[in-house]
Amino acid sequence: MAPPEQSPPRHLQSPPPEQPILDELLEEIFLRLSTAADLARASMACASFRRVIAGHAFLRRFRALHPPPLLGIFNYPFLPAQPPHPSAAAARAVADGADFWCSFLPSRERWGITDIRDGRVLLAGVPEGKTYPWGSNGMLRDFAVCDPLCRRYLVLPVIPDDLVHELNITDDDDGVSFLAPPAAEDDDGVSFRVMCLVECKTKLVLLVFSRGAGQWRSVEYDPGFELHWASRRYYWRRFFCWAVMPENKLLMLNTDRTEFSAVDLPPEPWPEEYEMTFVEAAKGRLGMFTIYDDFDEEQGGKIFHLGYAILQKGRDSATRWRSKAMISLPLTCRHYRIICVAGGYLLIEGDPKDPPSTPSSEGEEIDCFSVNLQILQLEPFCRATDTIYDDNTFYAGFPPSLCAPTI
Repeated sequence: MAPPEQSPPRHLQSPPPEQPILDELLEEIFLRLSTAADLARASMACASFRRVIAGHAFLRRFRALHPPPLLGIFNYPFLPAQPPHPSAAAARAVADGADFWCSFLPSRERWGITDIRDGRVLLAGVPEGKTYPWGSNGMLRDFAVCDPLCRRYLVLPVIPDDLVHELNITDDDDGVSFLAPPAAEDDDGVSFRVMCLVECKTKLVLLVFSRGAGQWRSVEYDPGFELHWASRRYYWRRFFCWAVMPENKLLMLNTDRTEFSAVDLPPEPWPEEYEMTFVEAAKGRLGMFTIYDDFDEEQGGKIFHLGYAILQKGRDSATRWRSKAMISLPLTCRHYRIICVAGGYLLIEGDPKDPPSTPSSEGEEIDCFSVNLQILQLEPFCRATDTIYDDNTFYAGFPPSLCAPTI
């Protein structure tokens, strides 16, 4: 009988790969999955896969490479993406299960929705016993953040009286509140910040609440020019931006450093507010979309294009806007407006030239289109029954938990 095979001496055996190397290889494989649904299925395969996928560092990398699904327009009622849009199935499920009005928030009548970001909803409020002042631009000091899918909420500490008095803020000063991503070093997957920008007579004041710190702090800024008119808010590469006219400036807020700065915009003529927006372009550059119109004799009327330009330096080191693309918009609409940007998409709405023969009792129907910012592809998104002017109406992605991770 042949002698049993013997294992080679231990000193001749190949050492097992170290766990960190295995984890790095798994991360690189999982990053190549095309959708979050595929990632979720992979996490169910075994405990080691789930441990790698649940890591906050990996999830940050995955979210950077894979924009969140574009689910719908945050309107009343919610308008989900419609077929053939790729997010239609997920959007329908969200529309059926979420409470976008956040009616689960106690004393709901004292709260008003001010912003939406990363699936979360920000509400500003007045003290108990009062009703939210719809249409007012005055500064409010009560805030709550809600998860409309899981129906959870978190009421933030009220902005302290001593901080308000120290900054000489009055109830008549205009204020706008919005959600902001956590600072890069604090991004653990569940953190967020709330910012309140107040326009005082001689300065701008930014009030910032960080979930990690659990308290409010302030930043003051003198822009050096009068804020005669500032556009709606834009977001680019961890910067919030506002176009300021007639100074032709772009006011920029660095969300990591909470510092303000300003850059020049292209010379006039300048498009209307709802005919332009700013986005993150390739290599982190600042990109701008603008709607242009021309008269076309063959069509017998106006035709519309969506122009795309990037801010970059030339050989003379001067910074200029350079045209990169011009997208023809459908001829079925007589006018177009840019609504907002979220989830790697740009949303546009158009007024149809020929209204339906049986008009809706709720109002004239509006065609909505989305533009994939990576491939600049235009596709139908949904139809609405009223004009959408709010720039915080895009609902993209699923909200991270408002609770700390548990086992």
